[in-house]
Amino acid sequence: MSLLLVADIGGTNGRFGLVEFDAEKIGTNGQINYTAERQITLKCADYVDMATMIRTCCAKFGVDIPDYACLAIAGPIENGQASMTNLNWKFSIHGLRDQLGMKTLHVINDFASLAYAVPFLKENELVTLYESNKSNPDAPIVVMGPGTGFGMAALVPSQNNWKIIPTEGGHASFAPTNEKELDIKSFLLKEQSHVSVENILSGGGLVTLYRALAHNSGVEAKPYSPADVSTKGLANEDPLCREAVLTFCDVLGEVAGDKALSVGARGGVVIGGGLTPKLMGLLPESHFLERYKNKGPMAGYVSDISIRLIVNDKAALVGSAAWLIHNTPELKAH
Repeated sequence: MSLLLVADIGGTNGRFGLVEFDAEKIGTNGQINYTAERQITLKCADYVDMATMIRTCCAKFGVDIPDYACLAIAGPIENGQASMTNLNWKFSIHGLRDQLGMKTLHVINDFASLAYAVPFLKENELVTLYESNKSNPDAPIVVMGPGTGFGMAALVPSQNNWKIIPTEGGHASFAPTNEKELDIKSFLLKEQSHVSVENILSGGGLVTLYRALAHNSGVEAKPYSPADVSTKGLANEDPLCREAVLTFCDVLGEVAGDKALSVGARGGVVIGGGLTPKLMGLLPESHFLERYKNKGPMAGYVSDISIRLIVNDKAALVGSAAWLIHNTPELKAH
């Protein structure tokens, strides 16, 4: 039995978990539990660097630093060097491993971790938004999600494992498909030269939609936060906030269909991130599904692709554990 340390570390919080792993289950096709039964969350601002936070985390768990770990971080990883986008933390992966006395340390992008979690999530951690019995389990899956930004990755089956193809799909151009959205893009083009999917489908995008709708209605926009727009929109307290969240759902459907076509995601579309679960109740009132299928001659193609929503807000920890277990040869032989 090995104790594995997994983490999902963003600009504000570091979520850590301990996973008990029995390597014999891989060889006997036993049921592997990728869920960290013990979890804690630490504030990144309380620590000077990654090593200090990991040491504190293990002390709080009351364990020695495990030999095996996988950190999912919000930031780029290149040539063995990791940088946290919203923290002034940069570190060498091998250097951190040696500093902490670990045998193996993986560091992957946080959205890659979320994507890798998908095949290993339990049934109650996913909600089906649209069901098709024609999805192909041997085809790629596209995982996308609006949160602070808009993340996107493809999962491709590869020799009894999954290969992650990270993308920058959130920075693709926003493509309006009706007069209202053309007006929204026209408003935004007066402020910036490029309007991306992320400019619309993100926490900040909710505010962007609200401001654009207010401007185009001749109404002065109030200084709302993303939480204000979503809360007032869901409660129908402000008609422009309501329109903003419904427009958000419409565009989400459109983009989900676009990404499914671009990736050839016959294995399914999976939506993650923190925003969509909160807006899930509005999807039937919106044109989400209609816009998902609105692909002209390819309408039948996307209609054969199911859509699922991740409702486990700690799914990235599952992805980190699965990545560590399935991509560490010495762990399998341990």
